[in-house]
Order: sequence, then C-alpha cells, then structure tokens
Amino acid sequence: MTIPTFEQKRDGLLRGLGLAPAPEPTGPGERILGAALLEAMGGAELDVPRLIASWTRPSGLVFECPVVAASIAWLTRTQAPIPDGEVGPGFGATVVTLGLAAGLHGQPANLVSGTYHLARLLDPHPVGIFAAVAGAVTAACFLTGRRDFVPAVLDVLLANDAPAELVEELRRVPVWARGRSPQQPAGVVSDLGTVLWAVRHHPSAETALAAVSGLGPLARRLGLGLVGARDGVLELTAASTVE
Repeated sequence: MTIPTFEQKRDGLLRGLGLAPAPEPTGPGERILGAALLEAMGGAELDVPRLIASWTRPSGLVFECPVVAASIAWLTRTQAPIPDGEVGPGFGATVVTLGLAAGLHGQPANLVSGTYHLARLLDPHPVGIFAAVAGAVTAACFLTGRRDFVPAVLDVLLANDAPAELVEELRRVPVWARGRSPQQPAGVVSDLGTVLWAVRHHPSAETALAAVSGLGPLARRLGLGLVGARDGVLELTAASTVE
C-alpha cells in the first residue's frame, strides 16, 4: 500500500466525516455543525462566539444524536451551555468536533482544549466530552504519522481526570483478541472502544470499516473519519461507498 500524504489523510478525514465535498444543507444536523466549524477554522484563530451564532442560526435541522439536538435547542434559547446532568452522553459531539484535528493536529494542547470546550457546548456529560477528545487525539496521531494512538490518548485522558470507564476501555484496545461480544451493551464507551479497536487492529481500510459496520450511524461516521485520517482518501473511497 502506498503511504498516503498528509493532504490525502486530511482529505480522508473530512471525506469520512461527510464534510468533503461540502454537505448538503438538508443533511444530518451534525454534518451542518461540523461544516460550520470547518469554515470557522479558516481564519487566523477560531472565533467561538461567531461559531456559536452559526450553530444556532439554522432552523429545522434534524440531528442523529438527541443529545446534540437538546444542547443546540438550549443554546439557541439561552445563549448558554446546557446545564450539567441535563442530557448525555452521546456520540454527536465527537463527530461534530473531529474536524478540529484537520487544523490543530500539530498543536496538541490547543486541540485538546478546543475539542473539550466545543464538545461541552454539545454534550454536558463527561463521557461525551472526553469521547470527543479521544477521537480528536486519535485523528491527530494518524495525520502526523503515528499509527499507535493509544499511549497519546491515554496520556490525555489520565492528565485530565477523564471518566474511569473511558480510561479502562482505552486500556483494553491493544489487547482485545477479537471484536466485542454480542452480550456487551451498546453505548458511547463501548462503541468508541469498538471503533478504536478496529482502527488499531485492522490494517486495511476495508476490514476496519467492516468491523464497525454493525454500529450506529454516528459511530460508523467516526470510523469512516478515522480510517480516512489513517489511510487517506484514496483508500477510504476504494474500501467503501462513503455515507
């Protein structure tokens, strides 16, 4: 397999997230929010108030994640983040914020901080927030040529007192002998673990995507983005029809 260039990996990340080419205005709300974030990253620095205004301006968006839907509705009404404990965790914040890695892959502290604070606007639950952080750090590792992302993700989770269940799931990723058993319940932690296990243990785009094919749409979207960031846009598109 030809080693992908950085540009091919960046394009693969964005293509996997449904952000390249630009999403249709009638697409899932998470893609619309992700596209607005990508556009806001085009300047010298991220203008968060302007980004929030762009997130709360559209009407009639249909979200795949009910947590993001509730958080955006609250943010639109109050111009403040939804309170802790109201909703969550969900996978939507992970998918919306993953594109940050395309611009901040070489600035790990800014990537972690930016992902944390933007994910908090979309999901007040610590599991939802730190799932987004774990996804962003993984994508940044792939974009910068590091295929073994687990040590970097664990370092960030431990340094920031992430929920213990996320830490334990990450610790299991390198030592799983096979995929998740049918008895293990679905959820943000287990689905994140399955996606990260797939991109850690399956060296080809085709088999990695097959390993996440039974998950929900947002977890599959995360898998597509991470496979694109790891293998490049050519391998991603050859391995599947991107959703």
